[in-house]
Amino acid sequence: MNKKTDEIAHANLLCGAYFAQGLSNLGLKTIYFSPGSRSTPLIIGIERCSNIQLIPVLDERSAGFIALGQSKQQNEPIGLICTSGSALTHWFPAITEASHAGTPLLLFSADRPPELQNCGAGQTIYQENIFGSFVRQFHQLDVPQSSEAFKKHITTALHTAFLEATGLNPGPVHLNFPFREPFLPASTVSIDKELKDPSIPSIEISYPDSTIDISGQISSATRPLIIAGQDVSKKDIEPWLENPLIPVLCDSLSSTRQSDSNNTILRYENLLRDPQFVENCKPDLIITLGPLPTSKTLRIWIQGLSALRIVIEPRGINVDPIQSESKHFQFGFDQLEQISVPPPEQGWTEYWTEGEREVQAKLDRAFEEELPAFEGKLAYLLSLHLPNDANLFVANSMPIRDLEWFWKKSTSSRRLFGNRGVNGIDGTLGTALGMAQETSVPNFLLTGELAFLHDSNALLFANQFKGNLTVFVVNNDGGGIFENLPIAKEPEFEKCFATPQSFELSSLCEAFHVDYSLLSSWSQIIEKLIKPRDRGIEVIEIRTNRKQDRLTRSKLLAITPWKDA
Repeated sequence: MNKKTDEIAHANLLCGAYFAQGLSNLGLKTIYFSPGSRSTPLIIGIERCSNIQLIPVLDERSAGFIALGQSKQQNEPIGLICTSGSALTHWFPAITEASHAGTPLLLFSADRPPELQNCGAGQTIYQENIFGSFVRQFHQLDVPQSSEAFKKHITTALHTAFLEATGLNPGPVHLNFPFREPFLPASTVSIDKELKDPSIPSIEISYPDSTIDISGQISSATRPLIIAGQDVSKKDIEPWLENPLIPVLCDSLSSTRQSDSNNTILRYENLLRDPQFVENCKPDLIITLGPLPTSKTLRIWIQGLSALRIVIEPRGINVDPIQSESKHFQFGFDQLEQISVPPPEQGWTEYWTEGEREVQAKLDRAFEEELPAFEGKLAYLLSLHLPNDANLFVANSMPIRDLEWFWKKSTSSRRLFGNRGVNGIDGTLGTALGMAQETSVPNFLLTGELAFLHDSNALLFANQFKGNLTVFVVNNDGGGIFENLPIAKEPEFEKCFATPQSFELSSLCEAFHVDYSLLSSWSQIIEKLIKPRDRGIEVIEIRTNRKQDRLTRSKLLAITPWKDA
């Protein structure tokens, strides 16, 4: 090397060291990376100058979703590193989900230096602000230099990014690192690690609104109703589960479902489809905590009401899709106990709870029958037999709806996860693997075969996976959710919408050295639930008929307090 190239190489090595030291001092524990040359200084820095766990994932798309899942599970930032060019564009689906779901990710992309931009250099695209508004902030780093000023530059950028990713509205933050070649010195160079004890920045959150404002506005209500979104916990809403007793409609992923309180309502899909019930259940106050549940029936019902609507969302973003007047407030769910909700009129809560009990009893009787190969029964059995401390990830499309419609309430500490930010099937398996990574509790995934196949590349992570995951794949030979749409009656339906796939799931699992079984009885499935595996991945296929499933769902959802299936 000549003097100039030696200086470049040394500056790159120092940059990697500063990068590693800065993230270590911030308390970052895990980074997923996909192989590439341009990111060499970052990779070598983490390996040589930190205790951060650096985990290889062959493709960036899977890496993004695995990081997303682990961040959801740990509720703290996870890092991603990739090389230059199209590599970081494969993060995009995971970033959109993280952005909408409020999941913190730290994105570190390597890039060509300024003189190699816009001149036909290989593996080069314009990477600045590439993710637009889907990241909380973008930081363009300087080309590395061997100076104290550059050390301060990179350290400040990392500290700022950490705060932005974990702030009032958490989400992904992107840092772009340009590197000149050569990436490392030709000879060994000693670098002072300068590691400190992790010092995670303290974040002082100051909300703009007050609970006092709400208490005054709702004091005259006599028929209050609470809708608990997916991010609301049992602890947050505990005062309203006890006194006064107010009907609480629970999102399919909210831990409020893991309560046996009399006033939690899970069967609102059935109740709100019944004209007689709807006629007598009109509230004069609806308090919505975070995003609304999946149910289109619920949303249409709210749209037709004249009740005062209060929407509380700590992130300060608009999560209200209902096109009618509502009042929005921003403060933490842990402050809910400060709101004075007026006691409801006599009989109001009982009308909901009695309807809930009647519908649930009739559903129980229906599910006690064999209902052979009805995929919705799987969600019901999960609610009964899933281990008390288990994690369950639920795919979008029909699985999340079956969870909403058929999950039975009980007291437990289970945690329910899903990618409800943008509601897509993209990255289902990868996110579930991230959720299960390095956990000791039992982990499960409920998914359809299209969502599983869409992300089957995530099985490449099986060799790096540290944890356990039991995957229930409901194979109904196509997209079951489309059976519920008017397009299902058209001749183009099977080819253009249901899109059945011809594949052997057993062969796919064998190729990745993943355990596989085909189960055809509910007793076998229950056995898998009560005796979960303690390590590795197992895929369990359950074959159903999507057209018959649609008819069965229609019958079950037609159950009312006054009508059987």
